[in-house]
Amino acid sequence: MKLAIQNSGPMSSKLWLALLSTSCAALLPTVASAQAVDDDESIIVTAERAVAATKTDTPLTEVPQSISVVTAQEFQDRTVVDFQDVYRYSAGVASNNSVDSRGDFVLTRGFDAAQYLDGLKRMPDFIYGARLEPFTLERAEVLRGPSSVLYGAGGPGGVLNAVSKLPQFEFGGEVGVIVGTDDRIQGQVDVTGPLTEGVAARFVGVLRDGKTQWGTPDDRLLINPSLRFQPGPNTDITLIGLYQKDKQGSLGYAPLFKSLLAPSKAERVKFNFYQGEPGFNGMDTEYASAALIVSHSFSDAITFRSASRYSHMDTDYKEVYTNYTAEPWEDAAETLLRREFYVNYEKSKVFNSDNNLTIDFATGPIEHKVLLGVDYTWFKQSKDEGFSYLDFFPFPAPPPINIYNPEYGADFDFGAFNFLDYKSTQLGFYVQNQMSYADRVHVVLGLRRDKATSKRNGVSELSQTAWSFRGGIIAEVVKGVSPYFNYAESFLPVPGGDFFGNPYAPRTARQYEGGVKWEPMRGALLSVAYFDIKESNYISQDPGNIQNFIQGGSVGSTGVEVEAIIRMPENFEFTASYSYIDAKVLTSSSTLTAGDRLSAQPRQLASIWGSKTFMVGDDWQVRAGAGVRHIGNKIDAGQSFLTPSVTLVDAMVSATSGQWVASLNASNLFNKKYYDLCSLLATTHGLCTAAKDRTLLASLTRKF
Repeated sequence: MKLAIQNSGPMSSKLWLALLSTSCAALLPTVASAQAVDDDESIIVTAERAVAATKTDTPLTEVPQSISVVTAQEFQDRTVVDFQDVYRYSAGVASNNSVDSRGDFVLTRGFDAAQYLDGLKRMPDFIYGARLEPFTLERAEVLRGPSSVLYGAGGPGGVLNAVSKLPQFEFGGEVGVIVGTDDRIQGQVDVTGPLTEGVAARFVGVLRDGKTQWGTPDDRLLINPSLRFQPGPNTDITLIGLYQKDKQGSLGYAPLFKSLLAPSKAERVKFNFYQGEPGFNGMDTEYASAALIVSHSFSDAITFRSASRYSHMDTDYKEVYTNYTAEPWEDAAETLLRREFYVNYEKSKVFNSDNNLTIDFATGPIEHKVLLGVDYTWFKQSKDEGFSYLDFFPFPAPPPINIYNPEYGADFDFGAFNFLDYKSTQLGFYVQNQMSYADRVHVVLGLRRDKATSKRNGVSELSQTAWSFRGGIIAEVVKGVSPYFNYAESFLPVPGGDFFGNPYAPRTARQYEGGVKWEPMRGALLSVAYFDIKESNYISQDPGNIQNFIQGGSVGSTGVEVEAIIRMPENFEFTASYSYIDAKVLTSSSTLTAGDRLSAQPRQLASIWGSKTFMVGDDWQVRAGAGVRHIGNKIDAGQSFLTPSVTLVDAMVSATSGQWVASLNASNLFNKKYYDLCSLLATTHGLCTAAKDRTLLASLTRKF
């Protein structure tokens, strides 16, 4: 059975493309004219370069692959609260719209995106853990498509690389306070400057007290110190420390036929109905890491770079939820919802290191930038789990809850057993050659060799090697217009296994991509891309067990992405994007059927954001901005229900006088009540996860 709900006002692809084209045509001449009148070198345009695509500092227009950069100023303007919010206006990226403390869940081109910090993978997949704090970041990059040649553990959809704030040799910073919806109160500080000749420091701190939309905690303590040494003109050494302690809640689930498909208003539960126990449900996380980043230039042509990080994390996760795969109701009137519990105590350690040597030389008219590198990842995890619905766990289920008049504070017994001790390693060697001819034609070729191993409870379960290849070309055929093509592969060893202890096999993928990048002027970039991805050994949600993920079958994703970005700092910014992504099953498995759509991936995504700065008198500067995001419908893992599409509005306004900045930011301005994803698990019941309702943040910041 398939049920579908159509949005009352769907936005077709033609409408969004027409709007995008009209906006770009109207805005580009205006900005170009301003550039022609005032060509002052003091105008600084940011985010024109990135390191994620090549591991070298390369202009976006010389990279034969789709890549975008989001700046820290855009984090603030667009009401970014969690890392997954960063990419809401980026083409081809679908962020989770609910509040899930287990992590930031982002899809790129239909697949889970691997998350990196300063070029190093922050955590292996399927690890409950501390989420990245956006205030600690300088910018964020999204590299679309398989990227194993450089990253090894990059997924087929792409890599999300966050860049930490680093110490600067000029004094500066800010201190601010934020208050907002969900009882949010946050203090934050960022200060940097020189300590002595050749030594600079930075301190970033966050202290937050707040709640989720379900009333569960959303608290954070973060301390992020860093030191930078420059003992000579050719050497740069940075040490980064991080301590983060979070206390957060867990997801809320509502019965499908008592929420989105309720037959009447009287039978509909409250939008933020919570099936859990606020005093029990939640995730307490303590995370600490230390990183070392080193660069040294032996000459103008040879540079060595190294990045290493060790992290340790303790996680205490508890959840009372409803097992919708069984009969959820205790009574015939369907008011008493049966519940189960799940507990997860994890301890994990990660060490990873990436070291490479860049060599610049020329062979006749062709310039080469050769990258030789080796990276290593070591991961260890111990996990104790407990359940109430499995026969071999002797713990009773929590009592049922009245969905219309919930009373919390129920007592029940729970416990956990040792379930897993896991170790894995990955060692990779890579080589890349960036070739340029006449500063107009750029070719990238790369090759990598990986070896991955893993042990579960002391028993070897994986020892595998693989080759990965990458190649691409981009050429400026006329001034500012550069078509490109690339082919890329990925090899992704997957730590752990399914719910029943079966180990996962590595995921492999390949991509063909072609597109055009148009840079009509400095600070403006319009890109169009077509891609075709195929992945084997896909991992999908078990429709019979929400705690389980099953591996098997092959999937594919084809689509088109259009993105336009104009950045004129202290003046005007504009971003628009449209994506059509056809992600579907190519080969059947026990949970997948060929031809079915991949769950949770919208086929259509579109967004427009603009902000403008105005001078008010001699002392005041006002910036105002607004954006519209359209998220297409999503199908569930059982291919039986379509969660309807939604269109959301965001807005901001700020006023600056001297060193003081006052801002008001809104996400989901009109408080649209919608569901991130619903699943119909049987013909009589299902579940929905409420998406984030309106977020309002008022902040006062003193810059120095």
